[in-house]
Amino acid sequence: MTDPILHTDLSTLDARRGSTQIELSDDSSSYRCVRTFGAPPERIFRAFTDPADLRIWFPSGAPAGSDLTVCESDTVEGGRYHYEMVIPEYGQMAWHGTYTGVDRPDRLDADEGFVMGEVDPTGPPTAQTLTFEPVGEGFTLMTMEVNMPEPEDPETFMEQSAAGLTTSLNTMDELVSSKP
Repeated sequence: MTDPILHTDLSTLDARRGSTQIELSDDSSSYRCVRTFGAPPERIFRAFTDPADLRIWFPSGAPAGSDLTVCESDTVEGGRYHYEMVIPEYGQMAWHGTYTGVDRPDRLDADEGFVMGEVDPTGPPTAQTLTFEPVGEGFTLMTMEVNMPEPEDPETFMEQSAAGLTTSLNTMDELVSSKP
């Protein structure tokens, strides 16, 4: 993976969009996403945890007409988060998570269950770590490490999950760059 810190110009949204890199592990059981944002770590941390911010950027990577109907977050170690989205042609999807580590504004760790439909998650959770590192004057390098309980189909992952995540993170950068 190339180092997004080496981008020559991080001052524009377009340059930062180009900094997004998502790589699925060889065994398809984990992925790493790296991206530079146009705001300091405190603002990026807040965008990942504040329901008002999440409601703006989180659903933007979903198909048109998707509706984020539940968005709750208690950002303390042991606190929980819960998002529900209704997606045309797919129905209801939900993310249920527990913060396993909170080091504001540098790091978030969480275990997360994802479900389709109106059921509670079963089985082992996905383990996630997000780090927020200051870069240059007012920028943040975010690294997201996700370990999945079941390997993903690489082609489906890159077409759906990675594409949606990239779009959502682009929207988040627009938000944090315009609303400090």
